[in-house]
Amino acid sequence: MKKKSISILLPTYHCDCVALVSALQRQCIENETDFEIIVADDGSTDKSFVRKNEAIEKLSGVRYIKRKENVGRSAIRNFLIHQSTKEWLIFIDGDLSLHNPHFIINYLKARGEVVIGGINIGGDEETWKNNLRYRYEKAYERNSNVQTRQKEACQHFRTTNFMARRKAMELCKFDENFKRYGYEDVLLGKAFEENNIPLTHIHNPITLEEFENNDLFLQKTEESLETLAAFRRQLKGYSTLLRTAEKIEKLHCRGLFVCFFRLTKNLFKKHLKHNKSSIFLFNVYKLMYFLQIEHR
Repeated sequence: MKKKSISILLPTYHCDCVALVSALQRQCIENETDFEIIVADDGSTDKSFVRKNEAIEKLSGVRYIKRKENVGRSAIRNFLIHQSTKEWLIFIDGDLSLHNPHFIINYLKARGEVVIGGINIGGDEETWKNNLRYRYEKAYERNSNVQTRQKEACQHFRTTNFMARRKAMELCKFDENFKRYGYEDVLLGKAFEENNIPLTHIHNPITLEEFENNDLFLQKTEESLETLAAFRRQLKGYSTLLRTAEKIEKLHCRGLFVCFFRLTKNLFKKHLKHNKSSIFLFNVYKLMYFLQIEHR
């Protein structure tokens, strides 16, 4: 059986990826892999990260591309595809960590046109116990084993860590209309499904162990909901939150939710930012925020 040749593609923005790239390069060499690693900085304004990442330029098989302008999460990934040369493409977010000693070999052995490796949530629980992003990701992790992910393969597709054959990505590129944060991975999963390209979920995790503060996470969440509203037609049937919103709208109850949200929004945000809030309340906030976007 012919061994895979792989391009490992990492978009970065305001993050230090030296340890991650070093670990990936080391595993590729240990497994005698035909590989290249391409890192593209998407116009980071904090140049301290750019300077730190220059250390990877010394690693064999690694290219570091510094872009002057931020083009967004979809466009930077399409740029990386264009820069790559190998048959198989592995996409990894640059702000992650690699503690999986079999990460590369697992992908080399995996079968399927698109393979999703999954994610582990690391970090010290005592340190991050009041962090909303940490608690949200831990709740997702508990309900996202391989079997669960495979049952709803498209809905559980994340661009955080996946491998695809080049021809699949050339057929289903990232939609560059997605300029803001959120849902570009969902739409890519939909494109795979519409083109009859099966998604295979395996246990080959990479680790998330640094989490933005609650205020920033709420800002990013709200931005992703704005994206969902803007691309509602394209994402219909591919979002649990959207399905719930549609049920509320059919019951003609959206106005009540919007009115309640306007009265309680500040209390919700204060609680979510500063306390050990429940994920249930966070999901309620997301739903009400989305409904009020639609009501504008």
